[in-house]
Amino acid sequence: MQNVQQRRLQGVGAVLGAGTGYALMSILLKWAYHLGLGPIQVITLQSWIASLLLLIYAVFFKREIFRVTFRTVRILVVQGVVGNLGTGLLYAYSLMFVPVSVAILLLYLYPALVLVVGVVIWHKRVGRQEMIAFFLTLAGTTLASGIFSGVSGVAIEGIILGLAAATAYATFNILGEIALARVSPLVAMCFSQWVCAIALLIVIKGDIMSIPWENAQTWEIGFLLATVASILPFYMILVGINRLGADQAAILSTFELPMTFIMAAVFLNEFPTGDQWSGGVLVMCGILLLNWRRKGE
Repeated sequence: MQNVQQRRLQGVGAVLGAGTGYALMSILLKWAYHLGLGPIQVITLQSWIASLLLLIYAVFFKREIFRVTFRTVRILVVQGVVGNLGTGLLYAYSLMFVPVSVAILLLYLYPALVLVVGVVIWHKRVGRQEMIAFFLTLAGTTLASGIFSGVSGVAIEGIILGLAAATAYATFNILGEIALARVSPLVAMCFSQWVCAIALLIVIKGDIMSIPWENAQTWEIGFLLATVASILPFYMILVGINRLGADQAAILSTFELPMTFIMAAVFLNEFPTGDQWSGGVLVMCGILLLNWRRKGE
């Protein structure tokens, strides 16, 4: 019994740690902008350093990662370009126009989008619980976007980019569900990062020196983004799933939302408005409902 309780506590700690790491990403992106880096430079920096670290790990400790069928690689390529790169760039650009609290709430529209795709494409059956969750999430993101207050203080460009990032992240999750039926989460993470890194090399047209490598702060922010806000949270969420199960881990992962709000207030002096707090609560309730499983299901 004590071992079971210990495993559960380890799982809870891992998921909360992952949520903190992902919340920190938004703060680090804003700090990178203050250093004069643009969205493409920041995402390139994060992806390249993360890819290099994962490549070193795979070559020396986990060579079986490379044993992937061509058909699976095709899925992972699309996931890496559309899901990983698309989400990263669109979210990074949205932060140039809107506060962190608005950007993260718009991103969290993705569970509702995944639900819609499941119904439209795969004809999944949706119960009352899922429908309520969908409308709660939609209402929360709409309220937080500022539409009801005339988009006061929130740029419409940021809202559009935030919604596009949510769409890209929904694509990442949908393709991830397909990929994870074939490979482990670690393999999926590695390949999506490597594909993203190669795609970014094309995006910046091979101009590697467009990133100020001579600046020590560039390396610092890049290393933090690649590790604390990328690789480590992903690993911790896997530990959480292993200890708690996917459903409970998904519910606990909503900790990222309030943590992002708190970090934005502490480190960036960005305080959410009343509408944004209300929207955040609605979004969290929607996500909890989407991931909640009744006893016996």
